Amino acid sequence: MSAAATKPALYIAIGAFLGFLLGMVVMIAVQSTDTSESYSDDQDRTQPQQRPQSQATGGRTPPHGAQGPDRAQQSFAKVHFMKKFVRALTEQPENMFPNPEYQPLVKEGGSPITCANCHDPKSLNLDAMQKNDPGDEAVEPFRRMRRGFMIPLMEKWVDRLNKRNAANLRKAVACTDCHLFDPRDDETRFSVLPPLMIRFVKALKEQPRNRNPAANWKPLLKDPGTPAMLCSVCHGDSGKGMEQNLARFDKPPPKEYAQNKAFMVNLMERWVKRLNRDAQAYLVKAVVCLDCHDTDPRR
Repeated sequence: MSAAATKPALYIAIGAFLGFLLGMVVMIAVQSTDTSESYSDDQDRTQPQQRPQSQATGGRTPPHGAQGPDRAQQSFAKVHFMKKFVRALTEQPENMFPNPEYQPLVKEGGSPITCANCHDPKSLNLDAMQKNDPGDEAVEPFRRMRRGFMIPLMEKWVDRLNKRNAANLRKAVACTDCHLFDPRDDETRFSVLPPLMIRFVKALKEQPRNRNPAANWKPLLKDPGTPAMLCSVCHGDSGKGMEQNLARFDKPPPKEYAQNKAFMVNLMERWVKRLNRDAQAYLVKAVVCLDCHDTDPRR
């Protein structure tokens, strides 16, 4: 075949190849556009909307750089608990099971320990974050996340504190320095809290069982038919689980805790405050200690 005869065939082959390449480029461009739009739509559907004011900051705008409300809420919750953690080095700790034999953990004459001892103030505006503490109620959901939030946080802070501030500490810090028992001990926790809570809630509609019951006690629930247990009103799904397993928990609490006045007063104050806040729709009136006790157990 002559060279002249082969040229048209060669041009046709080159044209077909270029057409194929052009088609591939167009197809890839279309697919890229579709994928980008689909991803954007998916983000709009699945990601929470950024609120202009985070609930965790009490209505204040989160600091610059916070990536969404969840992260902002976690950050402010950590600041809230860090303040209590540092304060407990020199003052009586604020927790549900405070150690009655607590002693300050900073050695006498030691330098005060602050957040800046472990965190670089150049990378974190510690003063601003501490001033924006959201308060106890705002961080309550994080307090309930024991295994997923509170316990890992506490372990991390205790480890860092002992490594970086040993020179200012009276001894290596351990959980039981501030807690009546190790908060990671679920067996003890469940043997103490649920039985006491059951008695506390039953006293809203039944004669209270304490050593000095109020002589003029009256039911505190509006509707006598309301179930004795109202755990889910204050504790959501975890409370429902307890309501469904009353037989397991409705038993006398360990005497060493039930007879520990400081522990019981701290617990009752927390529960009365929570009850009046979250279950007021069920109550005849705001609950006070003298509704169930003849004399104020705090005195």
